[in-house]
Amino acid sequence: MRARWPRLRSFRLRIALGSTLTALAAIILLYAMASYTIVHRRADIIDRMLSAHLAGPGFQATPQALWPATDAQLNASFSGFAPAGGSAEAYALLLVEDAGRGPQYRSPAWQRVFGNASLPSGPGLHTVAGAGQSWRIGQAAYGSVTIWVAVNRSLSDAQVRASLLRFAAAIVVLAVAMGALAWYLAGRAMRPVEHLTGVMVRLNASELDQRVSAAEEDLEFAQMVSVFNAMLDRLQRSFLQAARFSGDAAHELRTPLTILQGELERSFAQAGADPVLEQGLANMLDEVRRLDSIVRKLLLLARADAGQLAIPMCPLDLRPTLDELAEDIGLLDAERPLRLDLPDRIAVRGDAELLCQVLQNLVSNAIKYGLPGGWIALSARRKGEQWRIDVGNASNGIAAEHRHRLFDRFYRADQAHQRRVPGVGLGLSLARDIAMAHGGSLALAEAEPGQVRFRLTLPAA
Repeated sequence: MRARWPRLRSFRLRIALGSTLTALAAIILLYAMASYTIVHRRADIIDRMLSAHLAGPGFQATPQALWPATDAQLNASFSGFAPAGGSAEAYALLLVEDAGRGPQYRSPAWQRVFGNASLPSGPGLHTVAGAGQSWRIGQAAYGSVTIWVAVNRSLSDAQVRASLLRFAAAIVVLAVAMGALAWYLAGRAMRPVEHLTGVMVRLNASELDQRVSAAEEDLEFAQMVSVFNAMLDRLQRSFLQAARFSGDAAHELRTPLTILQGELERSFAQAGADPVLEQGLANMLDEVRRLDSIVRKLLLLARADAGQLAIPMCPLDLRPTLDELAEDIGLLDAERPLRLDLPDRIAVRGDAELLCQVLQNLVSNAIKYGLPGGWIALSARRKGEQWRIDVGNASNGIAAEHRHRLFDRFYRADQAHQRRVPGVGLGLSLARDIAMAHGGSLALAEAEPGQVRFRLTLPAA
């Protein structure tokens, strides 16, 4: 199996890197081609100039006294190929030999560079090494006089390298600038998506009327925005219909359930002489009360969904409420060890009855679903501007497939569907909505193996 390169998760980064690397690759290719052309063009120019000097009339019948001036003229001609700032090295060297009279002139540096090495013979130009440098050398013969001219190629190469290094440094700066520009342009191109993401993040059940304007967006994004707005329209209609149905159904059921409960209570009071009838009426009355509890919870959930769950933010202390719940645990199951870790005062703001309902639901679940005879813990601590109230109990734990659905409405784990465990699966959902209406949250907290802990977070007063 071939290894796969890790994929960058940021679309903006991929766009910026892709465009920058593409442009940089094109620039580097042009740079390589230009460098190759410049190097070979420079070598060709030097060869042409050297050949022109050797073939020119300046070397013909030159008096011996003028050879130093000719040497200086050669150095001046080739000095333009050396690095800027001057150099102690000779740019060109001159050697004049007469077959009958021996050497007529030799540049001062000739002996140091070439010594007594034999010079190449034959027509054309040759490349030789001398004093650790590369020299381009050629000869011209005028009768018995042979003239040798050598040009320092190493100085020319150094000048070319310095120029190419400056160009390379400019490419690096240009690459950084291109990367910054590509990042900026990619960000500008992603603004419609970021705008759309911002609307999605702010979207909740009470603000489904938000829409994104497509009037000023680019054509490529306008269709996506239109599709998103159409999806919000459908979602809003479906949600309003579901919320209206839930609220209307619950409201319509309250009156007949109240009447039915009253009639059953009156019949139960008159059935004292018939134990069988009394037991049947008691069972029916329990079911009616259970239905009434479901209806009341559905009404609260419908109000929360519609954003109409108005909470009177009154200052209150939750410590007495937790103390009462601790007493209730002792009355309901005296065999359970109770662990309390509560401060003297838990000051919050909200509706005392609704918050009591949340805590009662958490404690009730700890009793119903905890291990028989297992401990229950109530603790609270302040962290910053929030109170964290934990309700924990000894448990075999909650399976991973149930954890993410604990707060879904009417959802109960398989073992909870048995009628010996009362409930309809609305308690946690309603408790979380009440906590959110108070500006807090309710979640399943991380716990050690063998226990379950729910955490209620509320703003401190």
